[in-house]
Amino acid sequence: MHKKLKLAVVSIALLSSAAWAQSASASSVFSDNFNSYSGQLNWAPPGNWTAPGPGTVDLIGETTSGTSFDFYPGNGGYVDLDGSNGQPGTLQTLQTFAAGKYTLTFDLGGNARGDGSKTTDFSLGSFSDSIILASGDALGFHSYTFTTSGGQLAFSDLAGGNQNIGNILDNVSLASAVPEPSTWVMFLFGFGAIGWMLRDGRRRPIQRA
Repeated sequence: MHKKLKLAVVSIALLSSAAWAQSASASSVFSDNFNSYSGQLNWAPPGNWTAPGPGTVDLIGETTSGTSFDFYPGNGGYVDLDGSNGQPGTLQTLQTFAAGKYTLTFDLGGNARGDGSKTTDFSLGSFSDSIILASGDALGFHSYTFTTSGGQLAFSDLAGGNQNIGNILDNVSLASAVPEPSTWVMFLFGFGAIGWMLRDGRRRPIQRA
């Protein structure tokens, strides 16, 4: 194979593989920062979420209907995972996600009202984990990469203390690690080009002196 052509094939193959890796880690399937909703105690979420009983959640902070109970100023709207009916709440996506590998990120902060530590469970199908935060713990970023059987994404506060006061949830994002179909084409083309180059090299006759 001509040297320049061989270099071009190698470059295409490497670029294809890099594009596949980038797409696999950046394919967003769900996100919500809670800034586009009206504030409401015992929130009845529209669109993206549901709050299955018996507990409730509150949509507070700087919302489209004004500012109320703004414990983390400058962060827009966010969710108090223990609503105002005296029972621990759950916030769950309406969307069901397929089995596969995902990266979940979100911000979670303490209740900021002097109550005891609160435990927040979060899950998606066969994946689940939990975080315990004291009242004064700041709104912090959390990231988890996992493989799951698929299902709905849910956040729940556990019973304990004042059940009208919960941890604060914001900026939820879920990304799939499965590359898009167009990226698979580039990926396969790249490896095919490498195979063609190697095959061509094996077939080249040996030059004797």
